[in-house]
Amino acid sequence: MNRFVLDWLAGDERFLSRGAPPPSAARSLDSGLIDALIASNRRWGIEVAEDLRRWAAGGTQTIVAGQQVGFAGGPLYTFSKIASLLKMKRDNEARGVPTTIFFWLATEDHDFAEVATLAIPNRDEHRQRDLIYLKAPPVESRVVVGRQPVPESLVDDLTTALGIPRPKWLRPGITFADSFAELIAAAFGGGFILIDALLPELRRAGAPLFDAIVTRWNDVQSAVAKRSSDLERAGYAPQIVPPRAGEPYTLLYSINDNNERELIHTPSRITSPESISTSAVSRPLLQEFVLQPDIFVGGPAEVAYYAQIAPLHSLLKLRIPKIALRAHMLVAPRKVVRYFSRFNIEPHEVFSPPEQIAAAHTERGVAEVRRIAAEAEEQLKPQMEKIRDAALPADHAVARSVNRSIGHIEFHFRKLTERAIRGLVRKDQDRFHAARELASMFYPDQHVQDRVVAWLPLWCEFREQLVERMVSEAEPDAATFKIVGL
Repeated sequence: MNRFVLDWLAGDERFLSRGAPPPSAARSLDSGLIDALIASNRRWGIEVAEDLRRWAAGGTQTIVAGQQVGFAGGPLYTFSKIASLLKMKRDNEARGVPTTIFFWLATEDHDFAEVATLAIPNRDEHRQRDLIYLKAPPVESRVVVGRQPVPESLVDDLTTALGIPRPKWLRPGITFADSFAELIAAAFGGGFILIDALLPELRRAGAPLFDAIVTRWNDVQSAVAKRSSDLERAGYAPQIVPPRAGEPYTLLYSINDNNERELIHTPSRITSPESISTSAVSRPLLQEFVLQPDIFVGGPAEVAYYAQIAPLHSLLKLRIPKIALRAHMLVAPRKVVRYFSRFNIEPHEVFSPPEQIAAAHTERGVAEVRRIAAEAEEQLKPQMEKIRDAALPADHAVARSVNRSIGHIEFHFRKLTERAIRGLVRKDQDRFHAARELASMFYPDQHVQDRVVAWLPLWCEFREQLVERMVSEAEPDAATFKIVGL
């Protein structure tokens, strides 16, 4: 995690409070938006009418989170985020606190390459890489991804790689938004209200906020810039990318008739709020203006976003919710998780190469190789110096050549030593295999599992067990990962 979030979890609230706001009263949500939410969720397979009516009356605690609508559900952290929400709801209702969850579908982004890429585990016994990347052909456009159809090539690649029949949520012509929503509904069965960021009724409900941002454009720019400078002076890197010199922060976009996103560079009167699209700065503000959440749950980057935009709440007269960090979980079949105890491997060791993990458990042999190598190097160095002295003085070209040759000998001697150690380690095939499986599972291709690996293959194998285990094991606001065995 970034250092800001770790310090914040440890109690540093200079830039972002961890306290809860006062309870929200009855909400004055537009009936058109309520009807649109009921209809869209029903289309995706979730009945939310009763939940929405109870929420609109102000009788529930409101928790909000969101995610980009990635192909086939995106990486594991999406699953962890929803599991965190359901765990919080479960705990609240066990204490008699009715809770409503909104999950915001970020459908308005235009990064097609990010949405149309999925990493799945490579189970080839002779694999050179731990992950297989499924990617659609690149598309150069600024069309919002939520309205784009899922490419047939991606569907074919996924069903072939997983050996599954074509699911309903990947039927021909389905959009990224509908596909993502239907898969989430199928996996979790409900317990939340999905909200599409591109709903015209949502953006109409946000019209007063858009007008306020435009009216106080320069004040908003100044507030974000000042808070960014304050964070930098405190030693933190601002999460929102700073604009180029002389350019403002990105606050709003407009969506044209071709569904393309166009940056709004300067404030101007908004005549059609349905065409407005939010940025990283304004998206949380729209959530708060329309949904009035009590708690926002996000990943480390999203928490850091809030530290940067916190001053905008008082400026725009918005109630900032309590901010919570989603749970962090790494997931594997139980037989793989057992390798930790069976082979005495510590969890943090999975971030090292398998040879190094196994080497830690064959220290005696490795130490012996290193001792022999050190002795040999000590004996070799004086002999090389004698050769150097015999050859020098000489012209500069010869001198450089001699020094280069000595450097090559030293380099290859060290490589020989490391290869000998790897060969020694590989003798312990069981431990090496276990280390290889653990590293491949939890740190594939040197990426933390939940950041890149798709949750879909796990769900295809474990279904309800995956959901229940991750919900029950989720620990929001923890500064560590939990390993979950299935």
